Amino acid sequence: MSALPVPCQWSHCRLPIPLASSRNRSRPLSHVKRIAHIARSSTDRQWRLWMACAAAVPGSFQYGFGLSSINVPQAGICRSLHLAPTSFTWSALVAILSPSGLLGAWLAPVAVSRLGLLRCLRSTSFFFIISGLIFPLAHHVSVSASTATVPLWLFALGRVVGGFGAGAATVFVPLYLGQLAPLHLRGAIGNLHQVAIVLGLLVAQLAGAFLPWPQALQMAAVFGMMQLCLIPFLRPVPDAVKKQETEQKGFGALIRDPQVRRPLCMAVSLMALQQYCGINGVWYYSTEFFTEVGLPHPLAGTLISAVIFMVATLAAVPLIEKAGRRSLLLRGQLGAAFSLMFLTSSLIAKSVGLGTMWTTQLALAAVISFVVSFAISQSLG
Repeated sequence: MSALPVPCQWSHCRLPIPLASSRNRSRPLSHVKRIAHIARSSTDRQWRLWMACAAAVPGSFQYGFGLSSINVPQAGICRSLHLAPTSFTWSALVAILSPSGLLGAWLAPVAVSRLGLLRCLRSTSFFFIISGLIFPLAHHVSVSASTATVPLWLFALGRVVGGFGAGAATVFVPLYLGQLAPLHLRGAIGNLHQVAIVLGLLVAQLAGAFLPWPQALQMAAVFGMMQLCLIPFLRPVPDAVKKQETEQKGFGALIRDPQVRRPLCMAVSLMALQQYCGINGVWYYSTEFFTEVGLPHPLAGTLISAVIFMVATLAAVPLIEKAGRRSLLLRGQLGAAFSLMFLTSSLIAKSVGLGTMWTTQLALAAVISFVVSFAISQSLG
């Protein structure tokens, strides 16, 4: 390699500076190209990762949508089906979503072990499409038929099919997101499941407020078709259920392990108690409840509760790592308990005739406080 001698401040020193040959001149350019290629590859991987998440979470969205889709249009549905809002038949139609969802969640691990996680994720969209198409059919039959028995059975069938798919999705989606997420994004991606559920709740309330009830419930089929369009973006992941089977592990082995038994039982108990605290009653009957307590605009109270629930859930996500899971859980449950106490006090005061305006305002504030407290604690699920 040739060099030019450059004089130094010492007369006896010569510093050789290499001449830029053609080989040396090409090195910086190839290095820049390599860095740009790595950056493009990283961006492409990130894009594929988030698109895979977007293709998976519609199942969670549909769970939230089905949970609250009949809240706002309750009066219109009861008129079409010739039911009283306080009848046992209507209560059964509302509650039938839960056992069908439980059945779907119970059979979900078996389906994953036999069909694979990706196939199971794809299959949930068909349940939502079928259920969304059954509800308008029930309305059409109720208008044209002389008997109300067939529309009732069709409406119940739509609830069962949608609930089964939603219950299975609550197993498929978190399992897929947990396998898909890299370690540094596991918290953010894991919370997409809950955020999608809350978004489904909000969209269901808005759809019921601005659309006739057949079209509002038919939106489940529209979102199911959108989920079908996103299926090509799903990425293959290791099959966690099959891996556990090969290692001969399961729920029974976890229960027999003394190091895991206590934390597992506590976690399951806490999640179950969260559901028994009454949050589903808000999404099933909030509009009717606000009407009974004397709120001038009960639909506005329902929409405000849904929006605040969405905001509180999003705000709770970054607090998990800062405040700690145990702290958020305790504070959220404590806030929910006080909110229910104030709600009960307002209802008792209204029943004995102590006031109307302040008891209504206290009931609305208690419901909103309960929703916020639940959002803070249930973000840990």
